[in-house]
Amino acid sequence: MKKILLAFLVLSGAILLAGIAALLFVDVTAYKPRIESAVSDALGMEFRIRGRMGLRLLPPAGVSLSDVHLRNRGTDLAKAGAVRVGMELLPLFRGQLTITSLILVDPEVRIEKGADGKFNFETPPRAAKALAQGEKGKAAARSLAVAKAALKGGSLVYLDRATGARTEVSGIEVALKDLAFTASPGAPSTAGIRFSGTLLAKELKTAEASARNLEAKVAASGGILDIRPLTLTLFGGKGEGGIRGDLSKGEPVLRIDYTLAGFRAEESLEAVAGKRVLSGPLTLSLDLVCRGSDAQRMIRTLNGTASLQGSGLTVHGTDIDGALSTVAAAQRLNLAEVGAFLLAAPLGKAATKGYRFGGIRGDAGRAKDTAVTKLVSDWTVRDGVAQARDVAFSTGKNRIALQGRLDMPNERFAGVTVAVLDPAGCARIRQKIDGPFRDPLMDQAGALESAVIGSVLDLLAPAKKLIGAPACKRFYSGSVPHPG
Repeated sequence: MKKILLAFLVLSGAILLAGIAALLFVDVTAYKPRIESAVSDALGMEFRIRGRMGLRLLPPAGVSLSDVHLRNRGTDLAKAGAVRVGMELLPLFRGQLTITSLILVDPEVRIEKGADGKFNFETPPRAAKALAQGEKGKAAARSLAVAKAALKGGSLVYLDRATGARTEVSGIEVALKDLAFTASPGAPSTAGIRFSGTLLAKELKTAEASARNLEAKVAASGGILDIRPLTLTLFGGKGEGGIRGDLSKGEPVLRIDYTLAGFRAEESLEAVAGKRVLSGPLTLSLDLVCRGSDAQRMIRTLNGTASLQGSGLTVHGTDIDGALSTVAAAQRLNLAEVGAFLLAAPLGKAATKGYRFGGIRGDAGRAKDTAVTKLVSDWTVRDGVAQARDVAFSTGKNRIALQGRLDMPNERFAGVTVAVLDPAGCARIRQKIDGPFRDPLMDQAGALESAVIGSVLDLLAPAKKLIGAPACKRFYSGSVPHPG
């Protein structure tokens, strides 16, 4: 028995050594065209290995590829300095491929949306048809499972050719476990993806803002992608919340519930207004749901709430209280533009398309600042239209509020009115805004007439106390109290 066992071990060892020797002398570079062709056919894109290929036998066994490129629709979609695939060695002798790890080193992804509205990652019509025909006749689903996957030193660039909008993400580090992909005929490809792990990024940069130190836990299963908790630093404030994407149906559904606490107003508004308008700490809270595969569709289906709040703020370049103290000064004040920053919660950059905060200024050489004791800008959004729910701010002597709707899909003001209030919440001075964001119509005459009426009522204030103030239709009854 000892001799038989020894002979068996020697024979097994010889076979293993023979297999290893065969692998050692295999020119893996000769398989490059076959690998490129197989991957290209599977993805419906052009896959090329411009660098060297290597084979590693010692545990963990694997294959390494260098200078890998992926092209589609005539553009470079992605490239990586190196791709390392770890695998189990013994199953290879049985003709089976068991991948244990997948590592992408220095990957660069470039997503472009062309002037025709097509993305560079979309499969060309002919390739998509060929892939669909290839799936017909395959009864069994294809699957791939990887115990560990990682992305090191990655970057992402998104470019919209029609608008010129550009977003860059750098310093991306991803670590995933239990990554699995199952492609079943007739089922959405996203429904078969499963993983969990962590995501880090040093910076996310757009033309108006730069967020840093992104950290998130990510998970996907059954077409549901969860990014939670997601933390970042933006405009000096700390953001925390989550994003949930439902990709299991025909139309993606996205939900965002996020709070950016303690960010600096001067950093955020200066980025879109081009000058120092408002300074101090603010908190922005979003709870929004939308669906669609493009920005316009997502705006039209936007529902939820948006809130912007702050206290101890400063409006720069104008003395609001001084301008409202006399009729002559009030005539020089564009009340609608003074309240423009109240629109920042739902509109952001869109608030400056027509205004450009032009009314926030003082007389030449005598510009002063105004202390804002409290600011609240709460909105309810239904099908892309934001309705003012509680929108107002108070200064040392005045309280200014806003009513109306913002039609974001059509980029129009819908019956927006900004008013200076008396202690009862009635409008002393008011100004209406209607029309497109880029060129709104402002009711100057109404503001001046109300200013005169308000000043006359102020002169009659002592008599009002004796005979009783006349009833008024309350313009505002929200959470911002009247000064004093």
